[in-house]
Amino acid sequence: MQTTGDPVAQACAVVEAFLRAGAEPDPTALEAALDYVADDFSGVGTGTGDRYDGRSALSDALRRERERNPSTGTADITWLRGRAFHAGAVLLEGVVGFSIDVRGATHVIEPRCTAVVERRGERWLVTHFHFSLANGAQDDDETLLDALGKRNRELEVEVARRTVQLGQALADLHSAQARLVHQQTMASLGALTAGIAHEIKNPLNFINNFAALSRELAGDLRRALADGDVAEVDALLGDLAANAEKIEGHGARADAIVRAMMDHGRGGSGDRARADLNAIVSEYARLADQEGRQRSGLAFPVTVRLDPAVGEVEVVASDIGRVVVGLVRNALDALRETARAPTEADAPGVTVSTRRTDLGVEIEVVDRGSGMEPTVRARAFQPFYTTKPPGEGTGLGLSLAHDIVVKGHGGTIHLESERGWGTSVIVSLPG
Repeated sequence: MQTTGDPVAQACAVVEAFLRAGAEPDPTALEAALDYVADDFSGVGTGTGDRYDGRSALSDALRRERERNPSTGTADITWLRGRAFHAGAVLLEGVVGFSIDVRGATHVIEPRCTAVVERRGERWLVTHFHFSLANGAQDDDETLLDALGKRNRELEVEVARRTVQLGQALADLHSAQARLVHQQTMASLGALTAGIAHEIKNPLNFINNFAALSRELAGDLRRALADGDVAEVDALLGDLAANAEKIEGHGARADAIVRAMMDHGRGGSGDRARADLNAIVSEYARLADQEGRQRSGLAFPVTVRLDPAVGEVEVVASDIGRVVVGLVRNALDALRETARAPTEADAPGVTVSTRRTDLGVEIEVVDRGSGMEPTVRARAFQPFYTTKPPGEGTGLGLSLAHDIVVKGHGGTIHLESERGWGTSVIVSLPG
């Protein structure tokens, strides 16, 4: 390297050329690297025995490194700066990025280096060089590559250990998630119980009333038969038949409520079948409404608007019912956050509607409640995310609804909400 120009720049160029040539696997590159080294060179490497007195000692060490690992690698200067002692000597320090192949694995190390470069006649030559490397401590009989190989094996053992730990943590997480899902299902079932009890009481009252009336009519019928009053007998038989029909209808209503409760508790069979979507939506919206009335001191109206064109759709009825219950419950909770009953201006409080579209059918649940901030809306379907106080929500409601609609039925679920204006959730199903 010629001596003309800035001494620091000249010294940096010499060190860069020395490092890059020394890292190349080409045997001729070693001689090129040594050409930048002074005969009275001294150096200290990363190992306890890495001390080099003279150019020939450095040459022997580099040759041994290459024999043990022919594929040396590449060197990139991360940074290098220096200052001149005087016009003929420069002290440099910096960081070098070495890419080294050790037994088939490529490692990138970044040792810190210090070098002294002096002007010898017409050339700049490296007279001293020192490497320091974190995690690079070596035994007396080890080369740097040996030390890196040992470190690589230690890291592999550590990675294997951590992988086992992470696998166990993942299994624990899945177990905890399954427990939370089960707890929410049971909590949902328990919350519905009060509403179901009220709902089932109505048809049972009708059944009891019509049964008692039929008992009285039976007595009247006996008397009419004894008197031979044919017209009265016919009238009484007609009344008894009408009562029996009403008892049957209210019995069917009670049976439907019980079956809905059982389906909700079981979580559905997972088998889709054609079902009357309007009937499902109406039934479960009514259950959620009744539960809300039992749970809250305020009466929030739930209006159901059904499109007759919807007809039958292939669904898991209990799963879609669970979605409706969850969405209506969230809507009622949002209204409760407003701490007021809706007025005529913003009534109805919650609207549940169905409609047929060109692509299938939709279920929409709209509330005039508190609405959501954009940050909350962005995370609404994220599992375990909830804004409710501790003990009032698991954060799985909308996540489960998403899984039921998207994964279970190939549909979509879309949420629109604005703080202070309410929320709209649209469930789209094929069919």
